[in-house]
Amino acid sequence: MATTRMTMRTEFPDLADEVLFPRLSDRKLGWLAERGERQVFEPGEVLYEHAVRNAPFYVIERGRVEIVERKPGKDVHVSEADAGTYIGDIAAFTGEPTISACVAIETTEVIAFSREGLRDMVARWPEFGEQIFRTLLARRAWHEAEGHGIMRLIAPRGSRRAHEVRDLLERNLLPVRFYDVDTDEESADFLRWLDIPREETPVLVHAARVMRNPSAAQVARSLGLRADVDDQRFDLVVLGAGPAGLAAAVYGGSEGLRTLVAEAWAPGGQAGTSTRIENYLGFPSGISGVELTRKATLQARRFDAVLSSFHRAVELADGPEGLVRVDLDDGQHVLARTVVMATGARWRELRADGVERFRGAGVYHAAMASDAERCRGEDVIVVGGGNSAGQAAVHLGTRARSVRIVVRGEALKSTMSHYLVDRIERSPQIEVMTRTEVAAVDGTATVESVVLRDRDGAEQRVDATSVFVMIGAEPCTEATTGMLAVDPAGYLLCGSGAAQDAGYLAWPLGDREPHLLETVRPGVFAAGDVRAGAAKRVAGAVGDGALSVRFAHDVLAG
Repeated sequence: MATTRMTMRTEFPDLADEVLFPRLSDRKLGWLAERGERQVFEPGEVLYEHAVRNAPFYVIERGRVEIVERKPGKDVHVSEADAGTYIGDIAAFTGEPTISACVAIETTEVIAFSREGLRDMVARWPEFGEQIFRTLLARRAWHEAEGHGIMRLIAPRGSRRAHEVRDLLERNLLPVRFYDVDTDEESADFLRWLDIPREETPVLVHAARVMRNPSAAQVARSLGLRADVDDQRFDLVVLGAGPAGLAAAVYGGSEGLRTLVAEAWAPGGQAGTSTRIENYLGFPSGISGVELTRKATLQARRFDAVLSSFHRAVELADGPEGLVRVDLDDGQHVLARTVVMATGARWRELRADGVERFRGAGVYHAAMASDAERCRGEDVIVVGGGNSAGQAAVHLGTRARSVRIVVRGEALKSTMSHYLVDRIERSPQIEVMTRTEVAAVDGTATVESVVLRDRDGAEQRVDATSVFVMIGAEPCTEATTGMLAVDPAGYLLCGSGAAQDAGYLAWPLGDREPHLLETVRPGVFAAGDVRAGAAKRVAGAVGDGALSVRFAHDVLAG
């Protein structure tokens, strides 16, 4: 790799763009100056670096700065900003790694806000806060569209480790672009520039840092996805960051509860992988799972909830002073006055020959937005008859040559929403194969064909490069074994179900019955798909999350 840093320039966005570079009135500048800290940077000084967390939020009073993307061996100058506006993207609010560096071009006077100061400022002036959010999100979108500041993952398509890293990044809303070493010409150029042989892929490039063959755990550590919360006390600990968990975080934080959300993989849950949710109240044209997750996580952080990803709870136990101790998989633990179990459910594994071999290398349990482009012109299979399978099939059908939906049942209408069935029936790319199951998955480095078996035992082999499995679900309750009661299917009992449980985990209080969403452990609630009798819809999960906080308040006030 080159040792001397090169400098490149790209076509800058228009400084007159009212969304990307909003102009602040003298009144706003004066209001901000009263609340922020004035700082001065000389030419060449760095205001914040690329790929650092918790960068300050800067308002430029005088001077000019340049936005720079750091790459291995070179800097790319991508934008400028001058006096009368603010700089940064949504990382300034969330605390996630910045997607660029900022360097003063001339003597520059700024008003600086820490992340906490930015949150306070937004809370004090919500209307101005909306403008800030709109700009920060627009800048992130512009950078991603132009390919600036994003991570680059270079690997063979069949690499299971690369799939896990890509899934972790995309699910945590961190911009990444995948380069297939077998088909993308750019990947060869990258590897030559980095002086890395193909055999040492996967390679993840983040700013000027190069990670060779990283695991998902190594990437999570390098990006600081896990919060440092060891031995801290919280009013509310939410386990799981799907729609139920994020709703609990928003309502808990907005009502002044010190709130932690610990998520085993990434925010959004199964809903976060949905390409389009069209039956959620308030979004007449639908909303993608990524967009819903981004808005919900921003809202939770706005109310000071602590969100920690790649952070799985391994056990719940009785703690001191009547608190619940939550042990986390990295050795940390927290103490909770109340807990919301929103861990959701995971897709069941497909039982067919070859599945284990191709897991993450052609067999997947989610269809992300980028998967449709990756499957362009190819034949794919979706296994399952629920809404998630239907949404995946419709999305994949926009790019794939063919999509086969494989279901054991007689028809989709009994398990899938009507609007999705209509779309599937209208798509010439989608074929529904009822009374059928996957018998085997075959290929070399990745999936090449699938054997399908109908109910009469007849088999046929079809070409396919990807199999997306969305069949049934199993509740994620491992951390609650020995503390919370479950129904025969393994879902958490709460409300009347918890009150009626007569086992050794029976409800312990004689002066009151459990609240509607309360489990057999007072102060521990269940919300979303993990609870017995859940509606299995996004709106239902959000309602559970909000309602659990109301009950938590009752317990805390008691």
